[in-house]
Amino acid sequence: MSKYVLITCLSLVSIISANAQFKLGIQFSPTLSTNRIEANSDSLNLDTDGTGLRMALGPIIDYQIKDNYYFSSGLLFVSKRVGVEATRVDGSGLPNRETYSLQYLQVPISLKLFTNEVSIDKKFYFQMGTTMEFAIDEKSKEDENFLIEDFALFDASLLLAFGLEYRLGVNTTLFGGFSYHRGLFNVVSDQVALDTDLKFKNDYLGLDMGIKF
Repeated sequence: MSKYVLITCLSLVSIISANAQFKLGIQFSPTLSTNRIEANSDSLNLDTDGTGLRMALGPIIDYQIKDNYYFSSGLLFVSKRVGVEATRVDGSGLPNRETYSLQYLQVPISLKLFTNEVSIDKKFYFQMGTTMEFAIDEKSKEDENFLIEDFALFDASLLLAFGLEYRLGVNTTLFGGFSYHRGLFNVVSDQVALDTDLKFKNDYLGLDMGIKF
């Protein structure tokens, strides 16, 4: 799957590289991935089972609208973690833990705002928008699952980010910052029969690093 992701990313870069109004780049983001759980069961207590280290990687595109205003998008490979711990309300039995690894192709749709130079060749940026995410793979760390049977093919999240850009030359810029992605949709599409519907929403915090040219 990673081979096809790389081919898709390189194709996207080659198609638009001739357009001078675009700033192209590569972004790499180590992330802390977790999930929120919404359920109202009379028999089970359901809690999020921790946070996992994951990543996001791919080409990004900044299209200039005005001097300090850019439309920002891209095509990123994103890995997420879903974890749940289920215990019986009456205290009987051992806790049941399930952990899943989900992979998506993510398309950000956002506005990126830049300050004027705060010092030589340095600008702060603020980014806000949403993302469209298309599932490409899912894996469970357990041999047998008792709660979730399948995940949705589509997800979306709220995107908020800020950081610093440092221009190295006429066409080369380094950047670094932080981003927060808050899941908007339930990622569970099929579950076992319970006295409640399971709603899991994915969140992650990213340390964004990259280069634009």
